[in-house]
Amino acid sequence: MIRSFILVAASLVLHLAAPTRLWVGNSLPLSDTQHSALLWCLKWALTLWATTDINSILNRWAENKWLWKTDASGWVWGQEIAVVTGGSRGIGACVVKQLVSYGIHCAVLDVIPLSETFTDDERRLVRYYKCDITSPTAIHSAAEAIRSDLGSPSILINNAGIGNGSTILDIPFENVQRLFQINILSQFSTVKEFLPDMLAKKKGHIMSVASLASFVSLAGAVDYSCTKSGLLSFHEGLGQELKYRHKCPQIKTTIVHPNWTKSAITAHPAVEAGLKRIGAKLLEAEDVAGAMVKQIIAAKSGQLILGPGISPKIRALPLWLQELVRDSQAYVVNGSGTTG
Repeated sequence: MIRSFILVAASLVLHLAAPTRLWVGNSLPLSDTQHSALLWCLKWALTLWATTDINSILNRWAENKWLWKTDASGWVWGQEIAVVTGGSRGIGACVVKQLVSYGIHCAVLDVIPLSETFTDDERRLVRYYKCDITSPTAIHSAAEAIRSDLGSPSILINNAGIGNGSTILDIPFENVQRLFQINILSQFSTVKEFLPDMLAKKKGHIMSVASLASFVSLAGAVDYSCTKSGLLSFHEGLGQELKYRHKCPQIKTTIVHPNWTKSAITAHPAVEAGLKRIGAKLLEAEDVAGAMVKQIIAAKSGQLILGPGISPKIRALPLWLQELVRDSQAYVVNGSGTTG
């Protein structure tokens, strides 16, 4: 923003002090008409630049729940405890490994044991709890065990998620039900378990992993798209409740929207062939995890768009343009099956 004001001021000085004919270098004189055109372009370009900067600042202010300053001094990473659902493999495991590198203790909730990629040193800061997160009772039991073993967590990363690859008519209802239980309903249970302690301490960070499917629904993955757009509503509503029901904007909330990432979902035959057809470049799980952990360490709220920056703006486009975007993705998910 400061650089925009400097440039605007410079343009005003130029406008007031410039001679009738402006020389560029030693050999390119500008006529009065060209000079006026240059000033007009400069004025509007700088105005647009300043407006963009101001908009970015307002966006960051809003994301931070109208708090001007982000104070990370209250976080002592060697004393913090993070809960990561689906943290045994994939993006979740990468997140755990990177959190541990800061000395953060991690409690992993998963139905499968920790992968062999964890070193002995990392495992000293990681505690695995076998937990089926489709069950609120199982989540409560795991939360009680975490509080007893480690203490009250200050970080909750709702990472667990699965995908199905079937049309609305073909998918068994039990598959839809399980996907909703894992991808979104479990987050109601985890937040119910861990938010009260965060409120008592006025410190915490709750992160949800969504997808660019939050903004574009995919044929053959309607249930998945529904849960990811639902997570965006969950994130927005949670932020509102923290500000106006609990009077605790200090608790950070983040939602992550990765583009297609190397994972069990993208490796599934129902998806892999479609991604190759459109020439999609997959993100690495480590890079997605890196952005997530960076947000945690910065103690900032917000939305992380790990893909085309225009993605959240798609819903603001004319309907015919929205439909063209959806059409371009119509055969990415083309098959049947589930990753969970």
